[in-house]
Amino acid sequence: MHDRVNDQPEALFRAMSDRTRWRALAVLRRHELAVSELVEVLDQPQSTVSRHLRVLREANLLRDRRDGRTVLYSLPPSGTEGAESELSNQLLGWIADQPLSPSTEARLDAVIRRRSDMSRRFFDRTGRHWDALREESFGSSFHLEAFVALLPPEWVVADVGTGTGFLLPPLAVHFDRVIAVDAVDAMLDVAGNRTEFHRLDNVELCRGDVSRLPISDASVNLATAFLMLHHVPVPREALSELYRILQRDGRVLIVEQAAHRCDAFHERMQDRWAGFDAADLGGWLRSVGFKDVRSNPLITAERALDAPDLFVMTGRKET
Repeated sequence: MHDRVNDQPEALFRAMSDRTRWRALAVLRRHELAVSELVEVLDQPQSTVSRHLRVLREANLLRDRRDGRTVLYSLPPSGTEGAESELSNQLLGWIADQPLSPSTEARLDAVIRRRSDMSRRFFDRTGRHWDALREESFGSSFHLEAFVALLPPEWVVADVGTGTGFLLPPLAVHFDRVIAVDAVDAMLDVAGNRTEFHRLDNVELCRGDVSRLPISDASVNLATAFLMLHHVPVPREALSELYRILQRDGRVLIVEQAAHRCDAFHERMQDRWAGFDAADLGGWLRSVGFKDVRSNPLITAERALDAPDLFVMTGRKET
């Protein structure tokens, strides 16, 4: 009785002994296909193709995954370690160098082209409704949250004026530690409920005034202030505090209302400032020490008809 180590090479060579099987591998080396597509490309009966796929699977030369009701077949990734995997890699490398016959190549191209045409027809039908379908499935901010992954995960982040903690889940999932500050107990209660619901154990909730933040000097890498400064009596004091708590080369990220005359909105939101001119806010940032100050309008922001435009501003603490 052979052990598994001895059986594996035998299974590999047995799988490769049939021309149809290595033709199937050569095709699957190029594209992931369903059984029905392999039947068409190889020009073989389905029973024959299924039998050969079973042999290849037993030799660990195939992977399959379910796509709805369809099972798609592909080759395992190359480069895995181990004696058995090394032999498989060599055999599959040889397969990759084998050309397909012109007729097989033509049938494969026809299958891939038909699949692409089906996908294109789907998007032709749904193009005008695609954004709504995607947002219905995944929400409207998942793609924005994804950009957080570009930043170092070991950073400590201060979310100043956290309010109800809307930003805390994406921040806490990515960064090592998050300090969330707000001056209103009712807001912090909601933020606390949010952190408990999402089980965010690396978030510290702090009650504090933005002009006297309860955060040590030079202790955070990123300070965020989203729609907060227009509630502050003296924004420059808040900006000085943001500068104080940042480490060297720390960054500030501000989202604010553009200067506006939306009186009904201003009254409804009980704002102190009717937004800011980006040039003025940038000047204040520079005056407290920030370098590399930049701003951009948020052109895709969804807002009420009577709400002002938004812009984002960034800056860096050099020393």
